[in-house]
Amino acid sequence: MFGTVLSYATLKLLGEGAFGAERAMENGRKWILDHGGATAITSWGEMWFSPYVLGAYEWSRNNPLLPKVWLCPYILPVNPGRMWCHCRMVYLPMSYIYGKRFVGLITPTIISLRKELYIVPYQEVDWNQARNQCAKEDLYYPHPLVQDILWASLHKVLEPILGHWPGNKLREKALCTVMQHVHYEDENTRYICIGPVNKVHVKYRKVL
Repeated sequence: MFGTVLSYATLKLLGEGAFGAERAMENGRKWILDHGGATAITSWGEMWFSPYVLGAYEWSRNNPLLPKVWLCPYILPVNPGRMWCHCRMVYLPMSYIYGKRFVGLITPTIISLRKELYIVPYQEVDWNQARNQCAKEDLYYPHPLVQDILWASLHKVLEPILGHWPGNKLREKALCTVMQHVHYEDENTRYICIGPVNKVHVKYRKVL
């Protein structure tokens, strides 16, 4: 689902119509809808479809990627500095994007994607239910119940608290810390970055 949806969106952005590219668009869309629609995309796909990048998702669809965890002492296991380097450097810019909650320009192409990739009208999508959906083709390991409870608690309790004063002051401090790490990554790798995925995420943030 992840690869098919992003490939479809890429062709769409390049100007292909719903029946272009020798019917690849039509076949891809049919496969997506037959397998649950774009709400079944993985977490990285959610970020690319977020209002900040493509605008074909709502922020309420994304499970929290809290920039505040970068403020935790390194001794704590939840500090992202303890994660595998490639995973850490991907979620670094993603947590910045999530924390900022930017909303990009909604163009006719974005509206078209909203119409074509969901099994119900876009305005009727249950984003709360969609947060933990994942196509079986992409699900390497099912979410344990405790993980779903944790995501729900962060989304429904902690996020609203930290989104308002005085919690938003902590968020701004965390975003500054995250951006410092982004600059460290650029400078330490001579702007090559550790891998192509986080390179694109970081540069998308800087361009937009």
